[in-house]
Amino acid sequence: MTTDSTAESPSDSSTAESPSDSSTDSRTGCSTDSRTGSNAGDVPADAYEDRVLGCLLGTMAGDAYGVLYAAGDDPVAALDDPGEMAVSAATQLTLYTVDGLVEALEWANDGVAADETACLWLAYLRWLVRQGEHLPPAAPAPPARWLDRQDDLLAVHDADADTVRALLTGAMGTQVRPLNPETQGPGALMRSAPFGLVPRIPAAMVERLTVDAAALTHGSPAAKGTAALFSGIIRSLAIEGCDLDGAVRAVRGEENHLAKEAGHDAAALAGGTAPPQSADGTTGGRSTATGTTAGGTTAAGTFEAALQAVRETAGSSPREHLAGALAHAAAAGRPDASPVIAASLAGGIVGALHGTTALPPAYLTAPGVAEVVRAMARTLLAATTGS
Repeated sequence: MTTDSTAESPSDSSTAESPSDSSTDSRTGCSTDSRTGSNAGDVPADAYEDRVLGCLLGTMAGDAYGVLYAAGDDPVAALDDPGEMAVSAATQLTLYTVDGLVEALEWANDGVAADETACLWLAYLRWLVRQGEHLPPAAPAPPARWLDRQDDLLAVHDADADTVRALLTGAMGTQVRPLNPETQGPGALMRSAPFGLVPRIPAAMVERLTVDAAALTHGSPAAKGTAALFSGIIRSLAIEGCDLDGAVRAVRGEENHLAKEAGHDAAALAGGTAPPQSADGTTGGRSTATGTTAGGTTAAGTFEAALQAVRETAGSSPREHLAGALAHAAAAGRPDASPVIAASLAGGIVGALHGTTALPPAYLTAPGVAEVVRAMARTLLAATTGS
């Protein structure tokens, strides 16, 4: 994976299209070049950077909202002061996905080829150590990076069981030899937004990166395919400049080929009739921090709950859109959806759509986890655009 971090941004380049040369295609809801009718490919640099920050902070806001909701507390507090808010593995693993991508990009920017999936696996192993787990003898011991030294990232309560179990094998799951090949839970889905935030790479590579990373811990076609749908919608919003309907149409257009790979129809993959959870005991049905029992929670159901919440609350101001989407996602009431993860996904989608205007002002200045999220957003932007 290479993105030219020293290249001029679209808004700075002397050859970039001027604002008058691009428009929104009424059929797709995405930015197009008025001279060619094709997708312009990039939103203006300042808008892209704001959407990256909005997506990552929105993920945290939704996560904190969902954690409070699942605990029976007033979740609206998550939209006030994030300084003392607890988050789940959804936020933490999203940040470690960013860090794995950044490490691969750093190698690439130095002219050294790197295995992106291996960098992500090492990042997830570092997260595992932060949870107080001991790496198995077969696993490498990756050196600590800046993210590992942040005291605000506390060990989460009841981390995703499928993810922990896969990492504790010490094996690196691959598409050929995936780990947890029957597991359809949302553990890979919840960490996949950052793949859609990497600019200057084709959509097919975003899908490949997402699916390969999902196979590290969640090897079922349904889990991998749903993660790719999520990163695809983030890309459509943050990079391609689609409006919400356009992004949804783009994602729905991918469902047939992903569903064929998964071995069931598109409605099932999207959560319309979610595939049943495997009965092989991989999730054990125990209560988790997602606010439901793992035995009934699927990636497909969780993704659909989030997407439906975002769509049903569109049309209001960005701040109202975020609050409404989080409330709807957390309270969706679907037995196959995790309230915590659905809210975090909804927050990420709204943030990628509106940028930081959707967020309470405190998220842009608060210490604690919010400060770590902002720092990781800056690190990703530095690695991808040089900004």
